Amino acid sequence: MIFNKPQFEENKTDVIKVVDDILHEAISASASDVHLEPAVEGFQVRYRIDGVLKVVFDGDKKLFGHIVARLKILATLETTGLPRPQEGNIKFAHNNESIDLRVSIFPTSLGEVVVIRILESKEYMSDFSHLGFTEKQAEELRKIIKRPYGLILVTGPNGVGKSTTLFNLLHKLNDPERSLVTLEDPVERKMEMVRQTDINPKIGLTFAEGLRYLLRQDPDVIMVGEIRDTETARIAVEAAITGHLVLATIHTNNAAGAIVRMINMGVEPFLLSTALKFVSSQRLARENCPHCRTEYEPPVELLNTLDVPHDIKFYHSTGCDKCNQSGKSGRKGIHEILVVTRAIQELIMQKPSDIEINKLAITEGMMTLRRAALQKVFDGVISIEEAIRLTE
Repeated sequence: MIFNKPQFEENKTDVIKVVDDILHEAISASASDVHLEPAVEGFQVRYRIDGVLKVVFDGDKKLFGHIVARLKILATLETTGLPRPQEGNIKFAHNNESIDLRVSIFPTSLGEVVVIRILESKEYMSDFSHLGFTEKQAEELRKIIKRPYGLILVTGPNGVGKSTTLFNLLHKLNDPERSLVTLEDPVERKMEMVRQTDINPKIGLTFAEGLRYLLRQDPDVIMVGEIRDTETARIAVEAAITGHLVLATIHTNNAAGAIVRMINMGVEPFLLSTALKFVSSQRLARENCPHCRTEYEPPVELLNTLDVPHDIKFYHSTGCDKCNQSGKSGRKGIHEILVVTRAIQELIMQKPSDIEINKLAITEGMMTLRRAALQKVFDGVISIEEAIRLTE
């Protein structure tokens, strides 16, 4: 992709056009993030596309100062005073659609760095298939969110779409008959009829403290941006037991690890076994470009290592103009769904290891991340190398 640098004449209209062009190009290229970074003599703009940063624009330092100021105004941030970390949001009009942008500004020795997260459009809130769930996994999700109470955990590394999954669930639950509240760091997507709150440790509003007060606000559904500490974990579990549906993220490598992490945080196993209903662990896989996708034969040793059937057709993409020679076109979620059955409830009471939980969950019907990734290989959506990269 080539970004056409606009002519800059040091007036307000041109700065507005430069910023608009940068954002329009990023959205059109399906970028997830835009990085605007000062250098010694100028600055550069990079787009993160399919998980990889690419330089798309270079400019002079004078232009950069005007761009940063324009973005601060759009995000309703402080434009005077000494440089300091700031966060804000922008509603940006693109092709008759309003796109949510999350803006983060951080001072460095060369100037302020701006990173803009482009949040998914509303089409991602319409169906679980957009997030990469299989039909069986989607049906499990639909069953779980029909329950009036319980704890739902979404886990995985940073940048794999955990928040997107939670907001998709909130979207499904959002109706006038329910009271929905969130605690976020920071608020990412504004949703109608949902009371959303930024945590602010400087004034004592932590996840734990905010959760404690929200329980007095008569909520039906509570979303906690992240369970980071023992107090938040315990209050979330207690809320789930006492008639609330609680959605939260937690950092672990797999679904079984989330259970072990909660226990290690100090949550009593008998309470966790009662509260926890569902854990989703996820990754984002880079999809094969459909325009240059070709059938190929992976090394036999690789197939033997993975115990893959030899009669399966395998595909990868070699790169073309449509995908900017990357061979990739978009990303799709890969999910490991652990439904807490009676057998798993009983195992949780014994303070098991993640290996023990994983083994029983597979017996109870769980598709592991590796198996879920391989299924997308068999469907031709991703390459076998991509599946291994994500799940090794």
